[in-house]
Amino acid sequence: MSRPPRPPDLIVNFSLTEHQSDGSLKEVISGYRPVYKVRTDHWSSAHHEFVAATGVCTGQQCEAEVWLLSPEAYPPTFWPGRRVEVAEGSRVVGVADVLKIVNPLLESSANG
Repeated sequence: MSRPPRPPDLIVNFSLTEHQSDGSLKEVISGYRPVYKVRTDHWSSAHHEFVAATGVCTGQQCEAEVWLLSPEAYPPTFWPGRRVEVAEGSRVVGVADVLKIVNPLLESSANG
C-alpha cells in the first residue's frame, strides 16, 4: 500500500515480537497496517514505512515512520520514550518505542 499523502505522525523503533500462528517466523513489510494502543480504551489503525529496511521479521526491530488514522482524535497522547502495544486485531504482535513526535497534535509530556 502507498504511504499517506502527508508527513508521518511519529517516528518509532518497531519491534516484531510474535510468530505466525503455525510457529514460523512472521514478516511485515513497508505498508504494514496494524493497530496501536493509543490509550487504555482506544486503538488506532496505523501505517508503517520502514526507514532502513523493506521489512521486519520476528525478533527484529527497525525504525519506522508511522501515520495514525485520525491523530486529531486523541491529542496529546505521545512522548519520546513511550512504549506502545502494536496488534493485529486483538493479538498483540509487537511494540513501538516512540523516538520522535512529528505531528505536534500528539505531543504530551511523559508526566501527563
